[in-house]
Amino acid sequence: TLKIALSLASNLGDPSGDVSVTHTAEGMVSKSEASSLRQLINDSRSFPSDLHVPHSAPQSGTAASQVLVMGPDDFIVAVVSSLNRPFGSGIVTPSGILLNSEMLDFSWQNRTMNHSIPRPQNLLQPRKRPRSFLLPTIVRPSEGMCGTYLCLGANNGDRALSSIVQV
Repeated sequence: TLKIALSLASNLGDPSGDVSVTHTAEGMVSKSEASSLRQLINDSRSFPSDLHVPHSAPQSGTAASQVLVMGPDDFIVAVVSSLNRPFGSGIVTPSGILLNSEMLDFSWQNRTMNHSIPRPQNLLQPRKRPRSFLLPTIVRPSEGMCGTYLCLGANNGDRALSSIVQV
C-alpha cells in the first residue's frame, strides 16, 4: 500500500500552472481509483517492479523540527519545519536566519538527488514550490465523537509516510 502511495506521489508537484498535478491529486482520492489500486494489494506477493517508487538515501543528523500541541479545548496544531539537511544551505542572512536547502526537494534534469527518475511535475522552475514529504498529521474520531486520538509529525523524505502509518 505504501509503495503504491509513494508511486502516485512521485507524480505530484506544485499545482500552480500545472493541470496534470491537479488531475493526479484528484485521481488519488477518487473512489474509482482506490478500487482499481486495491486490486494491486496482495499479502502473498510483492508490488510490481515496473512502477516507480522514489528512494532517498538516509541522511545523518537532525534536519527537521516539529511542534505538536493539543489543547484542553480540542484545538490542535501540528507543524513540521525542515532545513532539508543539517544546517540547511549553510547560508545565514545578515539578520541571523539560516536558509533551508529545499532546492534538493526538486527533481533535477541531470542530477536527480533523491529521485531515481527526474519528474517533470517537480522540475526546478522560477516561483515553483518543490514537492515535500513533511507530514504533520492529526487523527481524530468521526464527526460528533469527542476526544482526540493522535497528533504527530514525521520527516525523512519518502520514509515519512511509512513512519506515520506505523505509529
